[in-house]
Amino acid sequence: MDYFLLMLKRLELENFRNYQKLKLDFKRDSGLTYLIGDNGQGKTNVLEAIYMLALAKSFRVADTDNLIKWSADFGRIKGNFADEIRGETSLEVFLGHAPQPGRVFKVNGVKSSAVNFVGRVRVVFFHPEDLNVLYLGPDLRRRYLDIMILQKSREYFEAIRKFKKIREHRNALLGAIREGMGRTGDLDVWDSQLVREGSLIWRARAEAMSYINSRLGDKYEEISGAEIELKVDYKNSLGLNYDLIGFTSNLSEIYAEELRRGRDRDIASGRTQLGPHRDEMDFKLEGKPILDHASRGEFRTILLALKLIEMDYFSEDGERPILLLDDVFSELDHERQRFLLEKVVDFQTFITTTKDSAVINQEKLLAGDFIEVKGGALI
Repeated sequence: MDYFLLMLKRLELENFRNYQKLKLDFKRDSGLTYLIGDNGQGKTNVLEAIYMLALAKSFRVADTDNLIKWSADFGRIKGNFADEIRGETSLEVFLGHAPQPGRVFKVNGVKSSAVNFVGRVRVVFFHPEDLNVLYLGPDLRRRYLDIMILQKSREYFEAIRKFKKIREHRNALLGAIREGMGRTGDLDVWDSQLVREGSLIWRARAEAMSYINSRLGDKYEEISGAEIELKVDYKNSLGLNYDLIGFTSNLSEIYAEELRRGRDRDIASGRTQLGPHRDEMDFKLEGKPILDHASRGEFRTILLALKLIEMDYFSEDGERPILLLDDVFSELDHERQRFLLEKVVDFQTFITTTKDSAVINQEKLLAGDFIEVKGGALI
């Protein structure tokens, strides 16, 4: 397959995090950019800005105010991108304090909705804290899957947003019914909408899970050299795994019926119990849950395998993503560091690492641009 790579040519920051003004130009012939500096100097803020141009939100905070430089009235992120097919594209995120809008998105200078903004640039983000996806609660695994899918599917992103709003309305009605201020029959309207969006989400997740599982074991072996069985058990709140979801033609009918059967329980709790918001993904090594049987090194290898699968997932339709690697050298040994760098050489990749790290040795690292960051400035 012929690939085309959407390259970030220029990044401009204004009153973003600890940057008052920043302009960074990137060469087309340089795939790797190393951002070097001590902790707290602003390296990760650059990755966060690129991430926001792809996904319209931060990977660290939900509150827009925290993204705007202290004492400034607004912030702005602007990126100029180019590829061989679509030419140049300008993406911009404006950040405001109330009463201004928290975020305003622009594509080529024209205001855009979040749904039409997200996915124009695809990113794979890799950070040591991503291990929490494997260690902690199911909400992090659902979020991981959602971020992967919605970058390729605008329909999925819209379904996720609609499902959340519909569920909030339904929950409010459930509470009103419980207090004797609503009618059970009024749930029909919300249930039909919930079923429509929820079924779409489940089918997209099942397809993505099939993609992940068909490659996970091979990627793990490629990294570690160990031939083992590594799978993800995925079940929705109807008890269907991803294979069954894919083959169930009457998924919507089953979901609608289970919602009706569970109404008394939902009314008692004031919460919608069935839906994609309750899905679970369990990683299993040789058939055993990794939380009980995997070492720290095996967790790192699983995470690295997932990131390689993301790279393939985005690239399969011909468009390679931009890679954002935040302090990953601190979690990977030298062998895995080199393995990862050799895998990302054909992608535009931004890598942060500390100045005094032992791995900051340009003879060991692959060729690229080295940029030193100190106090929200380049030196």
